[in-house]
Amino acid sequence: MDETPKTLQHPLIRNAAPQMRRYQEAAVVKALDEDTLVVLPTGLGKTLIAAMVAADRLYKYPDGKILVLAPTRPLVVQHEKALSEILTETNSAVLTGKIPPKQRHEIYEKARLIYATPQTIEKDIARGLNLSDVVLLVFDEVHRASGDYPYEAIAEHYRKHAKNPRILGLTASPGGNAEKVKELVSAIGFKVIEARDEQDRDVQPYVQDVNIEWIQVRLPPQMLEIKALLEETLRTPVRRLKELGYLQTADLTRLTKKDLLTTQIKAVTTKDATGINYEAASLAAEAIKVNHAIELLETQGISSLDKYISRLTAKPSKAVKRLLSSPTMAKATHLTSQLRQQGIDHPKLEKLAEITAQYAGRKVLIFTQYRDSIPAIIDRLNEKDILAHEFIGQQAKGDRAGMTQKKQLETLEKFRNGAFTALVATSVAEEGLDIPRVDAVIFYEPVPSEIRSIQRRGRTGRTTAGNVVILMTKGTRDEAYFWSARNKEKKMKEVISTMNEETTQEESPQKTLTEFDDKKTEPTENTPTFNTLPQGETVHIYVDGRERGSKLISLLRENAAIDVCNLPVGDFLLSDRVAVERKTVADFLQSIIDQRLLAQASELTRNFQAPILILEGTDDLYAQRAIHPNAIRGALAALAIDLKISVIPSQNEEDTAALLLAIARREQWESNRETPLRGERKPMLLSERQRFMVESLPNVSSVLARRLLSQYKSVRNLAAADTKSLMKIEGIGAKKADDIHRVLTSEYDEETAI
Repeated sequence: MDETPKTLQHPLIRNAAPQMRRYQEAAVVKALDEDTLVVLPTGLGKTLIAAMVAADRLYKYPDGKILVLAPTRPLVVQHEKALSEILTETNSAVLTGKIPPKQRHEIYEKARLIYATPQTIEKDIARGLNLSDVVLLVFDEVHRASGDYPYEAIAEHYRKHAKNPRILGLTASPGGNAEKVKELVSAIGFKVIEARDEQDRDVQPYVQDVNIEWIQVRLPPQMLEIKALLEETLRTPVRRLKELGYLQTADLTRLTKKDLLTTQIKAVTTKDATGINYEAASLAAEAIKVNHAIELLETQGISSLDKYISRLTAKPSKAVKRLLSSPTMAKATHLTSQLRQQGIDHPKLEKLAEITAQYAGRKVLIFTQYRDSIPAIIDRLNEKDILAHEFIGQQAKGDRAGMTQKKQLETLEKFRNGAFTALVATSVAEEGLDIPRVDAVIFYEPVPSEIRSIQRRGRTGRTTAGNVVILMTKGTRDEAYFWSARNKEKKMKEVISTMNEETTQEESPQKTLTEFDDKKTEPTENTPTFNTLPQGETVHIYVDGRERGSKLISLLRENAAIDVCNLPVGDFLLSDRVAVERKTVADFLQSIIDQRLLAQASELTRNFQAPILILEGTDDLYAQRAIHPNAIRGALAALAIDLKISVIPSQNEEDTAALLLAIARREQWESNRETPLRGERKPMLLSERQRFMVESLPNVSSVLARRLLSQYKSVRNLAAADTKSLMKIEGIGAKKADDIHRVLTSEYDEETAI
């Protein structure tokens, strides 16, 4: 498979536009046919996919419009700038709530490319905005489509009124479980999911290494004393809520923020003639405030906790007055103020400064959950002669004003130009914004959301290798949040992989035992092949390009015809049913750690009847890495039992070469198996099979294959086309037309088959 990026050729695409990678091309092909959810890691070119689909839709519908929605105004502006550098269409406009409604209506009528926040479009729809001429609706950060967020309502309105609807959703992280992803697909109405992650072969060449390190600190005794006082304060309302039947447990180690919020909602919405629900609502409010204070102490520090208590004291409610009158709370408040005056704060601050100093002269992006923590972080960095600046949202919070859009863009530009080397940001920097390339991302605290965790990490490692450091306070909710996000992310990848298959593959009936008989198995229609080799002649082995230059290839060349190419599945292709994944002991163990093993193994099983894994090396499998032996045994069991993969041990490269030759000879001589010309993943749908065949023609990409089939309707009609007719297709010149025609009409020459 050719992984070389393809130069874009389209009347509405600028000549200087970026080249399209194969995974982008695959997404474009899907998105042109169906309403598609594209899931790609941050920094891998979702914008180019949107631009290519937009160009095709505008070209197909000359009177149509494109509407691109993004969650924030800076992100909207960024999309307008990015697409204007790719598309030749210049009639574009950015619509925001700051533009008067009447003026927005006039702009909308004139522009062909419209960029806006969903809130603006939702309000304009209520005022009568007509989306009938929109031929492509793009939802960026589409994972937000839940609850009251406007994406779902806009999608529903668009489907009802658009004359030629097409929807494209873009995200790096669609949700942590099957229900969330299904809700997203249902809410917007996607028909296809085109998902990739860092382990997919067509993505791997463009993914930079990101080293992730988590560093633990411990709370000092003074802060532990405050924590104990706050926990004792919390027990009073929690025990009473349990007595009233609103909580199942009063054990603080089992109580979550969600439990308290649910209790408050239940108390407020439940009407009780005795008035007990009002007591419960007040108690829940009190418990939520104390719980938040504990979280600030554990994850942020003294300065953030002191500011929070000061705000509570300034505007006390009935629940707050009762809370502040508690002796334990009063003592905790006093100790907090005392520590702040003494300059004692969270040990994370010192560790953060130490880590950031290691990147002297390079750019570091620091994320923190709370705006109150930013001044303390910047002060500590400045004390270490590290120039730092804040980057926060536009809304004011408490007594702190937000940053205007203009100020945000100016700050990013200064960061890009080196006016300061550390940017301390809240969640506003997590989504989509064109953050300058950074050498390291530091989490001041873990976040429980897998989506936010992925987005934070995605700010580094875009064009060069990057580093991620996650600070955690030992024995606190920091650890719980870290593992929560990690487990959710793991589940999300599993869900996306499953749903991607469900939405794009055709059901295939289970075969009987006789159908698996070697002598009765015929080549499938999606497997172009060479003729079977007579016994005694040289066998033919396809080898993945990553093995190029290895001793193994040299050994194989002595006894086989070797074709080195980029195989999407497996390392060696020995027949139409046998593909081999080769792993050294070290690579096998590492693939268990980074969770590549089962993903690669699943692809082998899905695409080949007889998948094999060769485990190469004589090192002790159980003594090389700090992996529990049961984890290794579990992986081997899953390969053999769940995935039906034969695991064959090999001593070294010589032994591996001998094994591959033995299997190839058995397949190609004794069993009369055929060697497939290409080791592509099996296309399952008829349309995919047709594109698969057309893509095998000289210099025919996925996009061009689709154009050819749209024009000629069938492969038979395409084969009958002459060069003059072929040259009428966009993207085909005289040479390409001649090459295609020659392949389709020339007689097969047996002597040139190998």
